[in-house]
Amino acid sequence: MNIDEARTKIDSIDEKIKALLMERLDYSEQIARAKIQSGNLNIFRADREEEILQRLGHDVPEAKKAGYLAVVRKIMETSRMYQYGVIFDSLGSENLFAPLAENLNIKPSDKRVRVSLTRANRPNAMSSILSMIGDYGFNMDRMELISQDDEHVIFELLIIGNLNDPQMQKLMFQLSRESQNFSIIYSY
Repeated sequence: MNIDEARTKIDSIDEKIKALLMERLDYSEQIARAKIQSGNLNIFRADREEEILQRLGHDVPEAKKAGYLAVVRKIMETSRMYQYGVIFDSLGSENLFAPLAENLNIKPSDKRVRVSLTRANRPNAMSSILSMIGDYGFNMDRMELISQDDEHVIFELLIIGNLNDPQMQKLMFQLSRESQNFSIIYSY
């Protein structure tokens, strides 16, 4: 098989993957709506995701395992992001973002948001935050590791963007749900 034939096969596979991902997101939406109904807005479950990674990766050849599991992690991250968006759009900024921004003086001219958060000390703790910020369409200005022990890491992030942007509000909501001790320090 030559390179053009291989690319044609990949293009065909990509269409199948797209259809399956759209179906997966439909089920993710159903889960989000069920969580809204139950009042349990917890989406991120590290234990469940680890079980899924173990189950799906157990029979993958070692040479392909790291790459395959990276894709599976990204699919789960995308699913969580979509679910948080469904919840945010359903319950509204005033219920989900406003409590996070309490006591802040947010101006339309602000271009940076500084936040502090604690995450479990595990592989991808920092990279998953960077990925999440990029997935929402924002860039980092700075990320500082404040402290680290065997259990937790504490970060302060300076994100380029404005808290009046609905996507930034959704990002803040997701970060607050997937982190401990989350706080928006200031906006400027």
